[in-house]
Amino acid sequence: MGYQSFEKAIPLNETGKLKITLKESVTKLEEVEIVAAKNPITNNNGNLKIDITNPVFSAIPDPLDALSMLPNVQIAANRESISIIGRGNPLIYLGGQRIDFEEFRALSVDAIDSIELISNPSAKYEAEGRAVLLITRKKNVKEGMRMSVGETASFRQNFNNYLVSNGSYSNGKWTVQGNFAYNDLGQWESHTFAFRIPEEDIFSDYLVLVPHNKREELNGGLGLFYPLKNDDYISINSTYKLQTNNAPIETETFIQSEGVEDNVLTDTENDNRKEYFSGNFNYNKSIAKDLNLFSGFQYSSFKQTLESEISNNLNEDGFGLDETRDQFYKINSLAFRLDLEYTILNDLKWEFGTNWNQASADAFTEIQETLIPEKSIIDFDYKERLYSGYSTFSGNFKKHINYNFGLRVEYNQVKGEVENEASPLAERENTNFFPKVGLNIELDSTKTLSLNYAKSISRPKFSRTSSVRTFINPFLEAENNVNLLPTLTNELTANYQWKNKSINASFYRKTNPVNYIIRFDEVANRAIFSPVNLDKESGFNIGLTLPFSYKKWTSTNTVSLNYNKIEDDTADVGTTNPYLYAYSNQQFKIGKDTTVAFGGWLLTRRQEGIFKRNNMLVLNATITKTLFEKLQCAIRLNDITQAMNFEESYAINGVEAEGVYFVDAQEVAFSVKYNFGNTKKSKFKNKDVDENLNRIN
Repeated sequence: MGYQSFEKAIPLNETGKLKITLKESVTKLEEVEIVAAKNPITNNNGNLKIDITNPVFSAIPDPLDALSMLPNVQIAANRESISIIGRGNPLIYLGGQRIDFEEFRALSVDAIDSIELISNPSAKYEAEGRAVLLITRKKNVKEGMRMSVGETASFRQNFNNYLVSNGSYSNGKWTVQGNFAYNDLGQWESHTFAFRIPEEDIFSDYLVLVPHNKREELNGGLGLFYPLKNDDYISINSTYKLQTNNAPIETETFIQSEGVEDNVLTDTENDNRKEYFSGNFNYNKSIAKDLNLFSGFQYSSFKQTLESEISNNLNEDGFGLDETRDQFYKINSLAFRLDLEYTILNDLKWEFGTNWNQASADAFTEIQETLIPEKSIIDFDYKERLYSGYSTFSGNFKKHINYNFGLRVEYNQVKGEVENEASPLAERENTNFFPKVGLNIELDSTKTLSLNYAKSISRPKFSRTSSVRTFINPFLEAENNVNLLPTLTNELTANYQWKNKSINASFYRKTNPVNYIIRFDEVANRAIFSPVNLDKESGFNIGLTLPFSYKKWTSTNTVSLNYNKIEDDTADVGTTNPYLYAYSNQQFKIGKDTTVAFGGWLLTRRQEGIFKRNNMLVLNATITKTLFEKLQCAIRLNDITQAMNFEESYAINGVEAEGVYFVDAQEVAFSVKYNFGNTKKSKFKNKDVDENLNRIN
């Protein structure tokens, strides 16, 4: 780029002519490298989307940990559920169709392209849930073979090992893809509660510790996609998960009743096994230019066995075997769905469809107490049917106003009964209507105002309606609740977006909200820890999202002011105070192959009517480096402040309780992942059919 240098000696005592011919100076470049930073979290009308292909997130082996990096997402202390700040438990969708929690846990992070939090889903989505987590698979599954293998060594209280692999093969006509993971985990768990029952003159304080839960997990999936004409296709997909636990539980308990004090040490040996399978079939057909049909069916099953040996040491008299328990739980679910999408005009679309689901569960419990010769046997059967239909319209008005409105109708039948008992424990049927309305007004090319109203429902998980019980100590038992009712929510939301920044507000009311509490059973003369329906819950929140990018630096920041009030006639409702939630993620691109990230989230102290909860500040950091273009290495530091301890206190139905759930979240993790294979462009499509998948675990 330019010309070569020219030099010639000229004698000053001679007359002559000088001729200079310029010659180009060319350098052949091997490559041109442009280093830039792209924000991995985007914001569109209040919907937040995280790019999982970003090296900071793709280095995380567990999809649940990757999901926790999304703003407003909270993972429960027992890692068995997900909640969204200000919106409760979300639905999970993969490729446009619903999946359950176990199916999400079995996914390979390497197969995920992005996760989007949809704050105001339309009537096409099931009525159960106020928000949707939309999981998008990588669409560049290409002709040829591609595979990745990853290994993560994680150091928490105990050592954890994650081995994951993901692969695909396509011949240009059909595509096969699969994933497999083996996790060898040493989980640590603990919680403590002190509770008082004044009317019974009872006080108890206990500490539960699982020092080393040896958990082995096998996660796998296999899918086949076969394209037909145009966008028509047939696809089959299956997911399998096997989990075994050998979890010894140590419990220290102090009990004071009518002036008598007892100290009890409890050792519980647990052999736990969980097995999950889900398989579906999809058929997508373009019937006409403006009419598209999707149909599919799905079968899912979940099975759990739990064998326990319980020994107690009362007042240092020595350990003795008190009882053994054999428990079994199984559920089968079958679902069918049919969706039609009709484009009436270029700016008007009509979507309508129907869903059918049938689930049947069996819970068997056999308890043998040492001092009682007879066995206690409970055989509980549960059946549920759900029929639903929806219709929704969406379109544009004068190009700058987008609207959608729809109605979903659901008819539900539930029956739960104990074998050999005359009347069922639970029997009900009901019909519910769920309207949804949304309006987006484009004020100009950079500003949009969105308004939404929705009514939704949250049904209890199937396993929460069984008779399975867990021994904590001689005075406290953890039980499910066969009489749990669904929670109904009405909500109004508004969002104002300017470029990639937004401010949002929402107000909601709930009936029959579900919370876990300790209550006293006068017949059994013991305390019961179980989920119950409370009277009502209401609240509002105002939030601000501020993404930012500058050269090699990207930043995502969200902050919200929240107010939640939970009430019940049997509870003491404290002075409800608003609380603050804040999230920040900072990434720096250092050269082409190195990224450094740090951030975290904050929750201030919360008084949510009945429940008083603590403040938390959680900080994380990650550094990733790609070597030889295909070998990705990462070091992650999680919960640097060791702050993820969930404190809670309440007074309900004559029980005053205060406790802490300790979370084993502080972690140092080292991971490597290698990609190999040559591919050319192809694609894979598949949808789950069962609307109740998230209730199966």
